Amino acid sequence: MKHKIPVAVLGATGSVGQRMVALLHNHPYFRIVQVAASERSQGKTYEEAVHWLLDTPIPEEIRSMRVTTPSLQSEAKLALSALDADIARHIEPEWAGQGVAVVSNASAYRMQENVPLLIPEVNEEHLRLLPQSCFPKGGCIVTNPNCVVIGLCLALKPLYDLFGISDVSITTF
Repeated sequence: MKHKIPVAVLGATGSVGQRMVALLHNHPYFRIVQVAASERSQGKTYEEAVHWLLDTPIPEEIRSMRVTTPSLQSEAKLALSALDADIARHIEPEWAGQGVAVVSNASAYRMQENVPLLIPEVNEEHLRLLPQSCFPKGGCIVTNPNCVVIGLCLALKPLYDLFGISDVSITTF
């Protein structure tokens, strides 16, 4: 791809944010232009701010990147959010309101009627909600379900397609 899409990772120092950073490293379509975290990390390099939990090293091109607060926006066209729900509730609409597509791991907007709750392998048709959920400048918010639900849906979808399922009873701890 000639021009990679500029991406901000919100909540970049947490475990989910770290995984997002690692997955975007050397991605053919995306490049990280901003890593954002809490105010206590602001101004530090990513390497100074993060307690890296992954087995792989911090990507070299991200190590020296300065951490910003989540409310400070860049040229990003896409924001991957690993923010806590309370913070996401305020920050994610700000980004979407500026024309940024926000893909959120937070629960803040999971129950909004016009926000797609997406598991691409299971319900890509939920993306049809995007025109209804767009902000004035074209930004939007897309969320994923609870992590337990994602795994269950991936396993249950083929069974549903083949045999139909009327009820499922699940208990998590």
